Amino acid sequence: MQKKLSTLSICYENGVITSKLYGIFNERSAEEYREHLFKLVMGLNMKPFALLADISEVEGATPEAFDMVKHIVNRLPEMGLIAKAYVYKGPVIRGMMFQRIPELKLMDYLFFTDFDEASQWLSSEYKQKLSASS
Repeated sequence: MQKKLSTLSICYENGVITSKLYGIFNERSAEEYREHLFKLVMGLNMKPFALLADISEVEGATPEAFDMVKHIVNRLPEMGLIAKAYVYKGPVIRGMMFQRIPELKLMDYLFFTDFDEASQWLSSEYKQKLSASS
């Protein structure tokens, strides 16, 4: 029996999807994350949303997992994403993301080391962008 190296949780409240990832991600676990996230997003029927991705407990990822994250990052804006924030612990995962997903440099988002600070910023950013588009 294969040991599960990663876990995830995804929830939606007040226009914000919060995803929390834990452990080491490979192609299969990154695909599982994509499936859960896209199912939730598709259920919003193009309603604008924000995403708070807590990757502070991610210990590593394979190149294939980063390829899946790149796919997710590139698809979400066309699905209604209007604001995004990452919570991370150290510079390694963040640096790997920038290296493997150069599109991140062109997108509007912030990286935080504190979950509550990220959540407050994202909620405010979401409301501001939502009112600006109305």
